[in-house]
Amino acid sequence: MQSQDEKNLWQERWQKGQTGWDQGGAHPGLRLLIAHARREGALPEQARFYSAGCGSAHSEAELARQGYRVKAVDVSPSAIKKAKELYGDRTGLELSHSDLFRIEECDIKSYDAIYDRAMLCALAPENRPAYIEAMKARLGAGGLFCAILFRAVKVQFHPPYPVDEQEVWRLLSKDFVLCYAATLPGTPVPAGIKEEWICIWRLRGAL
Repeated sequence: MQSQDEKNLWQERWQKGQTGWDQGGAHPGLRLLIAHARREGALPEQARFYSAGCGSAHSEAELARQGYRVKAVDVSPSAIKKAKELYGDRTGLELSHSDLFRIEECDIKSYDAIYDRAMLCALAPENRPAYIEAMKARLGAGGLFCAILFRAVKVQFHPPYPVDEQEVWRLLSKDFVLCYAATLPGTPVPAGIKEEWICIWRLRGAL
């Protein structure tokens, strides 16, 4: 669970405009992530995505533009306000100020895929198992965990935190099967992010 201090930190960053991770558009690696989610992960047409820590929701809006149905949430009211200003009329995109650890009954096993652009990297290491459990609870049988993560960071203060293959294997391998993983080419944003990578995991169980 995130503490109130952690929640306040994200709200303060949004209020002060300290959002260097915001690229002003969909993440450049999103196209590659979805291509492999479809190819290796058998992501269905018009799949339903859940995305926590969506910020301005640029990538989530792009997923909706491609025909996917997306529920995007953020713990910061200011982030969701910004997202609604930009994409509030986007068909297929639901934006909500919400705590990802509080699971609504309507969300249980309701999604085909999770989209994680560094939400895992934003959480303190001790909160990672609870996050994975919260995402599992929302995934239907055979659902996908699709992530863009930071393998290496160089920052004065955390978050973000690095999350490499060994850590993801520790967190996911019991309940998920790895479909695909690769380093992302290009220069990450912001500068403190030294290397990004993508991975796609399928929840074990019958499809």
